[in-house]
Amino acid sequence: MAAGTTSTTKGARTRRRLIDAARERFARDGYRATSVAQISRDAGVGPSTAFIHFANKEALFFVAVDDDLTTMFHELASRFADPKTHGLLADELLGTLVELVEEHPLAKRLLAGLEPDSTGRVLESASFQGMRAEVTRLIQNSQRMGYMRADLSSERLADGLVAMLLGVTMASVQLGPAIPEGFGPGFGEALRALFTREMGLDGPSDAGPGPSGS
Repeated sequence: MAAGTTSTTKGARTRRRLIDAARERFARDGYRATSVAQISRDAGVGPSTAFIHFANKEALFFVAVDDDLTTMFHELASRFADPKTHGLLADELLGTLVELVEEHPLAKRLLAGLEPDSTGRVLESASFQGMRAEVTRLIQNSQRMGYMRADLSSERLADGLVAMLLGVTMASVQLGPAIPEGFGPGFGEALRALFTREMGLDGPSDAGPGPSGS
């Protein structure tokens, strides 16, 4: 292996350790109470090493946030990838998202409003934009197969769905399990009413998917 490749690989591993350590430390202690020195110790690197990879603590924080959100959004999309399962319209959608948030404490911290100076930045993150694109793709697949209304714009449907999910997830994180337990089934019914065509949920109607709305 060439020396340059070895150096790059070592640098990538160090960066990965720093991100993992930052994600855990920021989730536990919050942004203000966390120092780069603490993260460096957790990652097992020298106190100045982090600044080779990140400009400052804020930059490291947002990379850690984006990393956690990207993983969470990918896990969510993978669970609802098959349009035949009606995953995007299932009663389990809200509960599944709340469950995933519990597995990603840094994302949960932001959704809970514990980092008020940073929560709005989530909407500008690459992970959030990636989720919007992935939801659009899933809706387009469902439209092509006739499981969702094809007379509506897939991009606008995706934005509407993401907005609703973001709102109810934040409510769930802040108000507790009463939200998914009490409103989860109704949330699924509302999505079916808004997004499905006039057909049974066992499959598309004989009329076919209709014109594309994407």
